Amino acid sequence: MWQTAVKLLIFVFLRNRVNHVKHDFSGVKENLAALAESRAAIFKRNFNNEVQRLANSLIGLIFLLLAAVCSGLTGIIWLFSIAWNSPHRDTILGVTMIAPLFIAVGIYVYISRSWKKEPLFQESIKQIEDDWQVFRHSLDGTADISDEANR
Repeated sequence: MWQTAVKLLIFVFLRNRVNHVKHDFSGVKENLAALAESRAAIFKRNFNNEVQRLANSLIGLIFLLLAAVCSGLTGIIWLFSIAWNSPHRDTILGVTMIAPLFIAVGIYVYISRSWKKEPLFQESIKQIEDDWQVFRHSLDGTADISDEANR
């Protein structure tokens, strides 16, 4: 009789522990799902920003090429216009050749600074690195994640 009561108490205790573990595990699953959802939203936003930046850079490079071609064609036309007599020919053609070149240089400098300021997918890479450091150091929030501590 006592053996049956002890078995029953052990069974009830184990069932309570299993239910407690199931409840804790469901909380972990919900937290991981929330984490994954928030990270997916961050990566989606970052991907859209990067694609937009790539498209803007491509359009800028197309305008840069167009300006260079325009200046080249103007230069060729200028060579042919030497045969004509015009008192302001040099000034007019010189400005029409140099203006697109200045625009092209300005576009190139803007695009170059844009890419040097923030490399492609920098936010996503930083977010993944931070998440990795958190998971690597036991999620306790007290870990030292500096490079010196990890050597």
